[in-house]
Amino acid sequence: MIKAIKQKKCKCGCGDNFVPRRSTDKWVNSDHYRTWLLNTPEGQKEIEKKALRAKKQVEKNERDSDNRIREKLKTLGKFESEAKTEFQKYIRKRDAEFPCISCGTVTADLWDGGHFKKAEIYSGVIFDEMNCHKQCRKCNRFLGGNELNFREGLIARYGEDYVLQIEQKAVHTRNYKFTKDELKELREKYRLLNK
Repeated sequence: MIKAIKQKKCKCGCGDNFVPRRSTDKWVNSDHYRTWLLNTPEGQKEIEKKALRAKKQVEKNERDSDNRIREKLKTLGKFESEAKTEFQKYIRKRDAEFPCISCGTVTADLWDGGHFKKAEIYSGVIFDEMNCHKQCRKCNRFLGGNELNFREGLIARYGEDYVLQIEQKAVHTRNYKFTKDELKELREKYRLLNK
Protein backbone atom coordinates (compact mmCIF):
# COMPACT_ATOMS: atom_id res chain seq x y z
CA MET A 1 0.00 0.00 0.00
CA ILE A 2 1.39 3.37 -1.01
CA LYS A 3 1.15 6.12 1.58
CA ALA A 4 -0.53 9.28 0.27
CA ILE A 5 1.68 12.35 0.31
CA LYS A 6 0.04 15.08 2.31
CA GLN A 7 0.32 18.61 1.01
CA LYS A 8 0.87 21.63 3.23
CA LYS A 9 -0.06 25.25 2.76
CA CYS A 10 2.92 27.62 2.60
CA LYS A 11 3.22 29.66 5.79
CA CYS A 12 4.34 32.85 3.99
CA GLY A 13 0.78 33.78 3.09
CA CYS A 14 1.08 33.20 -0.67
CA GLY A 15 -1.61 30.52 -0.63
CA ASP A 16 0.54 27.92 -2.45
CA ASN A 17 0.31 24.26 -1.52
CA PHE A 18 3.46 22.14 -1.56
CA VAL A 19 4.69 18.64 -0.74
CA PRO A 20 7.17 18.92 2.14
CA ARG A 21 10.44 16.98 1.95
CA ARG A 22 10.61 16.88 5.74
CA SER A 23 7.83 17.03 8.28
CA THR A 24 9.28 20.32 9.61
CA ASP A 25 9.07 22.14 6.23
CA LYS A 26 6.67 25.10 6.38
CA TRP A 27 7.51 26.99 3.19
CA VAL A 28 7.60 26.16 -0.51
CA ASN A 29 11.29 27.17 -0.68
CA SER A 30 13.82 29.57 0.81
CA ASP A 31 12.41 32.54 -1.14
CA HIS A 32 9.01 32.00 0.50
CA TYR A 33 10.76 31.70 3.87
CA ARG A 34 12.45 35.10 3.32
CA THR A 35 9.08 36.59 2.31
CA TRP A 36 7.55 35.24 5.52
CA LEU A 37 10.43 36.68 7.59
CA LEU A 38 10.17 40.14 6.05
CA ASN A 39 6.40 40.50 5.71
CA THR A 40 4.79 38.92 8.78
CA PRO A 41 4.84 39.87 12.47
CA GLU A 42 5.90 36.29 13.34
CA GLY A 43 8.74 36.58 10.83
CA GLN A 44 9.89 39.88 12.36
CA LYS A 45 9.91 38.25 15.81
CA GLU A 46 11.95 35.38 14.36
CA ILE A 47 14.45 37.87 12.89
CA GLU A 48 14.75 39.61 16.28
CA LYS A 49 15.28 36.27 18.04
CA LYS A 50 17.95 35.21 15.56
CA ALA A 51 19.68 38.61 15.76
CA LEU A 52 19.69 38.43 19.57
CA ARG A 53 21.08 34.87 19.48
CA ALA A 54 23.76 35.92 17.00
CA LYS A 55 24.68 38.96 19.12
CA LYS A 56 24.96 36.79 22.26
CA GLN A 57 27.11 34.28 20.37
CA VAL A 58 29.41 37.03 19.09
CA GLU A 59 29.72 38.44 22.63
CA LYS A 60 30.45 34.97 24.01
CA ASN A 61 33.09 34.36 21.34
CA GLU A 62 34.69 37.72 22.13
CA ARG A 63 34.69 36.95 25.86
CA ASP A 64 36.16 33.51 25.21
CA SER A 65 38.80 35.02 22.96
CA ASP A 66 39.59 37.73 25.53
CA ASN A 67 39.81 35.10 28.28
CA ARG A 68 42.18 32.95 26.20
CA ILE A 69 44.38 35.98 25.53
CA ARG A 70 44.32 36.97 29.23
CA GLU A 71 45.27 33.41 30.21
CA LYS A 72 48.24 33.49 27.82
CA LEU A 73 49.44 36.84 29.16
CA LYS A 74 49.23 35.88 32.84
CA THR A 75 52.48 35.55 34.71
CA LEU A 76 53.46 32.56 36.79
CA GLY A 77 52.87 34.72 39.88
CA LYS A 78 49.29 35.48 38.80
CA PHE A 79 48.54 31.78 38.31
CA GLU A 80 50.02 31.06 41.75
CA SER A 81 47.94 33.81 43.31
CA GLU A 82 44.72 32.46 41.77
CA ALA A 83 45.54 28.91 42.86
CA LYS A 84 46.34 30.13 46.41
CA THR A 85 43.01 31.98 46.61
CA GLU A 86 41.04 28.85 45.73
CA PHE A 87 43.22 26.65 47.97
CA GLN A 88 42.83 28.98 50.98
CA LYS A 89 39.07 29.10 50.47
CA TYR A 90 39.00 25.29 50.41
CA ILE A 91 41.04 25.03 53.64
CA ARG A 92 38.70 27.44 55.47
CA LYS A 93 35.71 25.45 54.22
CA ARG A 94 37.30 22.09 55.10
CA ASP A 95 38.14 23.22 58.65
CA ALA A 96 34.95 25.20 59.23
CA GLU A 97 34.04 23.13 62.30
CA PHE A 98 37.47 23.39 63.90
CA PRO A 99 38.85 26.22 66.07
CA CYS A 100 42.05 28.09 65.21
CA ILE A 101 44.84 25.51 64.98
CA SER A 102 47.21 27.78 66.94
CA CYS A 103 45.24 29.48 69.72
CA GLY A 104 42.01 27.48 69.77
CA THR A 105 39.70 30.45 69.38
CA VAL A 106 36.32 29.86 67.78
CA THR A 107 35.11 33.45 67.74
CA ALA A 108 37.42 35.20 65.26
CA ASP A 109 35.79 37.57 62.78
CA LEU A 110 38.18 36.70 59.97
CA TRP A 111 39.85 33.38 59.18
CA ASP A 112 42.87 32.48 57.07
CA GLY A 113 44.31 29.27 55.76
CA GLY A 114 47.57 29.34 57.70
CA HIS A 115 50.65 27.34 56.72
CA PHE A 116 52.63 25.48 59.38
CA LYS A 117 55.74 25.56 57.20
CA LYS A 118 55.78 29.05 55.72
CA ALA A 119 54.77 29.29 52.07
CA GLU A 120 57.39 32.00 51.40
CA ILE A 121 60.21 29.72 52.57
CA TYR A 122 58.98 26.21 51.73
CA SER A 123 57.47 26.57 48.25
CA GLY A 124 56.88 22.83 47.77
CA VAL A 125 54.25 22.66 50.52
CA ILE A 126 52.24 25.76 49.61
CA PHE A 127 49.39 23.58 48.33
CA ASP A 128 49.89 20.68 50.75
CA GLU A 129 46.63 20.14 52.63
CA MET A 130 48.54 18.63 55.57
CA ASN A 131 50.55 21.85 55.92
CA CYS A 132 47.61 24.27 55.83
CA HIS A 133 44.83 24.66 58.40
CA LYS A 134 42.22 27.20 59.44
CA GLN A 135 43.85 29.87 61.55
CA CYS A 136 42.54 33.12 62.99
CA ARG A 137 43.84 36.25 61.30
CA LYS A 138 45.53 37.39 64.53
CA CYS A 139 47.71 34.26 64.73
CA ASN A 140 48.42 34.05 61.02
CA ARG A 141 49.13 37.67 60.16
CA PHE A 142 49.94 39.49 63.37
CA LEU A 143 51.80 36.75 65.26
CA GLY A 144 53.77 35.53 62.23
CA GLY A 145 51.81 32.29 62.03
CA ASN A 146 52.12 31.57 65.77
CA GLU A 147 54.33 28.66 64.69
CA LEU A 148 55.09 27.09 68.08
CA ASN A 149 51.41 26.92 69.02
CA PHE A 150 50.57 25.81 65.46
CA ARG A 151 52.92 22.84 65.93
CA GLU A 152 51.36 21.99 69.28
CA GLY A 153 47.88 22.24 67.75
CA LEU A 154 48.85 19.84 64.96
CA ILE A 155 50.33 17.35 67.42
CA ALA A 156 47.19 17.52 69.58
CA ARG A 157 44.92 17.03 66.56
CA TYR A 158 46.90 14.54 64.44
CA GLY A 159 49.92 13.28 66.39
CA GLU A 160 53.67 13.88 66.23
CA ASP A 161 54.25 11.63 63.18
CA TYR A 162 51.99 13.92 61.16
CA VAL A 163 54.10 16.96 62.06
CA LEU A 164 57.37 15.15 61.34
CA GLN A 165 56.03 14.11 57.95
CA ILE A 166 55.20 17.74 57.06
CA GLU A 167 58.60 18.96 58.26
CA GLN A 168 60.40 16.31 56.23
CA LYS A 169 58.41 17.05 53.07
CA ALA A 170 58.97 20.80 53.53
CA VAL A 171 62.76 20.34 53.65
CA HIS A 172 62.81 18.05 50.57
CA THR A 173 60.67 20.41 48.45
CA ARG A 174 61.93 23.71 49.81
CA ASN A 175 62.70 25.33 46.44
CA TYR A 176 60.07 23.68 44.27
CA LYS A 177 58.95 25.69 41.21
CA PHE A 178 55.37 25.05 40.07
CA THR A 179 54.67 25.22 36.33
CA LYS A 180 51.78 27.18 34.82
CA ASP A 181 50.02 23.90 34.01
CA GLU A 182 50.39 22.63 37.59
CA LEU A 183 49.04 25.91 38.95
CA LYS A 184 46.11 25.91 36.49
CA GLU A 185 45.31 22.34 37.51
CA LEU A 186 45.45 23.22 41.22
CA ARG A 187 43.27 26.30 40.66
CA GLU A 188 40.62 24.25 38.85
CA LYS A 189 40.77 21.40 41.38
CA TYR A 190 40.11 23.69 44.34
CA ARG A 191 37.59 25.79 42.40
CA LEU A 192 35.57 22.59 41.87
CA LEU A 193 35.96 21.53 45.50
CA ASN A 194 34.72 24.95 46.62
CA LYS A 195 31.43 24.64 44.71
